[in-house]
Amino acid sequence: MQKIIQFINFVILWLKRKRKIKLFNGPVKVNVGSGFTVAPNWINIDGNFNLLFKNFPIVILKLIYKYTGIKKWMDLEHFIKTLKSNKFIHHNVLYGLPFHNETVDFVYSSHLLEHLFKEDAFQLLKEIYRVLKKGGLFRLCIPDMNYVLNLYQNGKKQEALKYLFPESKADYFSRHRYMYDFETISEILKEVGFKEITKQEYRQGSLPDVEKLDNRPFESLHLEAKK
Repeated sequence: MQKIIQFINFVILWLKRKRKIKLFNGPVKVNVGSGFTVAPNWINIDGNFNLLFKNFPIVILKLIYKYTGIKKWMDLEHFIKTLKSNKFIHHNVLYGLPFHNETVDFVYSSHLLEHLFKEDAFQLLKEIYRVLKKGGLFRLCIPDMNYVLNLYQNGKKQEALKYLFPESKADYFSRHRYMYDFETISEILKEVGFKEITKQEYRQGSLPDVEKLDNRPFESLHLEAKK
């Protein structure tokens, strides 16, 4: 069943790969690779198959909840409430972002970049830069390579290795494909065109709703950059 769902999802995402979304007036806030970690009035982009059914009746959502494996991560009430109360766009970010140039005020992305190969991550960062308005703000949260190295050097070797290698075939699609520290990711952001790149503390910074969106306090590197 899971393989069938993955194939159907792949086909749907491919068919929608070139679309562009017309945005509303006012501050436009986009959460790239959101999963179900969301905040009010944000546009949440993710390739999760469950998002296709956001506008379906609750009786259908209950069936989707039962068969797609999401129940491993949240209860039914949270699943339905999150889908019904927030704006989602079902989209694969490897096809770029579905917005026109310089139409977005704020972009947030948490624990997505490390799941992409370096060249794909670079292209996504270029897309984020493209859609941001001049002066727009980007907040990026990723696992800190220095944190992983410290775990390893302090004897927590198995915990550290989990960040670098899948432990089983089941972990293949959720594995990390590249890792960064502040210096290496800053160099890439500068190459893309970002400026004023600053390291931030957990749930602190200039991005709206950061206290609702940040959710990994210990392992994460938090930074903000302006276009």
